[in-house]
Amino acid sequence: MKIIFCLHHFLPDFVGGTEIYVSNLAKQLQQNNIEAVVLIPNLGIDKTEEYIHEGIRVIRYAENSIEDRAMILGKKKPDGLQEFSAIIKNENPGLVHFHELAPGRGINLFHVEEVHILKIPLVITFHVPFYTCLRGSLLYKGHTKCDGKINIKKCTACMYQQKNITGIKGTLLNEVAMALFHFHINPTRLNSSVGTAFGFPFVIDKMRKDLLRLTFLAEKIVVIADWYREVLKRNHVPNDKMIYIKQGLPNAKAASHISTEITLPIRVVYIGRITPLKGLHLLIEAVLQLPPEKIFLDIYGNDTADNYVSSWKEKTKDTKNINWKGKVASSAVIGTLSNYHLLCIPSVFEMSPLVIQEAFAAGLPVLASDVYGNAEQIKDAENGWLFRQNDPVDLKFKLENIIRNPNLIVEVKKNIPAANTFEKVGTDHIALYSSLLNNYKRD
Repeated sequence: MKIIFCLHHFLPDFVGGTEIYVSNLAKQLQQNNIEAVVLIPNLGIDKTEEYIHEGIRVIRYAENSIEDRAMILGKKKPDGLQEFSAIIKNENPGLVHFHELAPGRGINLFHVEEVHILKIPLVITFHVPFYTCLRGSLLYKGHTKCDGKINIKKCTACMYQQKNITGIKGTLLNEVAMALFHFHINPTRLNSSVGTAFGFPFVIDKMRKDLLRLTFLAEKIVVIADWYREVLKRNHVPNDKMIYIKQGLPNAKAASHISTEITLPIRVVYIGRITPLKGLHLLIEAVLQLPPEKIFLDIYGNDTADNYVSSWKEKTKDTKNINWKGKVASSAVIGTLSNYHLLCIPSVFEMSPLVIQEAFAAGLPVLASDVYGNAEQIKDAENGWLFRQNDPVDLKFKLENIIRNPNLIVEVKKNIPAANTFEKVGTDHIALYSSLLNNYKRD
């Protein structure tokens, strides 16, 4: 059996959650004598190239399209589609598994349709929520948790807010845009900012139609978070088209420090990307208001020149209990976590953060925002704690309570569940592939 994994980038040039997930899954398949090949676009290059990364064969197909507005809006096929199709034909896989779809010249709906035309069974994994939310955060107007159901008028208002078009101007724009939508006058045909401004209802409607089209084309849609399956159901994706395969760790074994007593200061750790969406500013704000001798924060993440990073580093440069530690290798995360009392995940949004399971493997409780992806894994005051999303005051209150009663950490540690292994993730995928191939009818 040969499986081709399709995504936008791959290791080692681009390191992200999806890339690491695909790498681990490919290795699990290879251990079970299943050939796994990664196929990505060779962006800006007019030739196809290959390389091997940690035993995984990676094909970069020629994709030298000039990306324009029409291509980004999905109205124009990228030039590399023909080469993509030729490679699929030549490789003749038993199944193609799409892990990432990107607008413009990246792998997108056109590529999924091409595999379907070739009568090859295909699977799609939704690693991120962009299939139902243009913002990608499921936060209405950036603040309120959204149920994820696509509502064209509501989603249009949300996008205007993201573009800082608010108040009377935002209301009027929304009304005009919706009127144009109802009369089937599509401004996105205009290659201008005006077309974009009035065209949001059509862009959102296309997102909705694309989701249903993907649902039709795929044999199965894999979701890595059960809460997102509920979002997809609200958008009319049939339950029998979906399968939930929980995130897992490539190595779930780690020596955890089971303490019988916790002494101050409380050692808190943050590990992740340093962006506003990850909410690190909320944690820093909370820690700055607490006695420095009672709490200690280490921050692990890419040390970039980004304004967000530099501004918060500047605000904490004279703070002795907040330390910026730089990037930590993925293989060292569990060992690093085991040196602390508590992991904090203050994110504004999460799909299904793997770092929670890494903390569990290290025997570490988690304090996290109550966004969907965190709340699915953490039960408040049982195996960790939850605070109100985007609320530094509530986060400070939770930290104060732990400082006053540090042995709460000992009690919570007793309820930390075993981490899921990537071996299980691989086994679940192999069972899925086998079932689909056994039942697939090519005619």
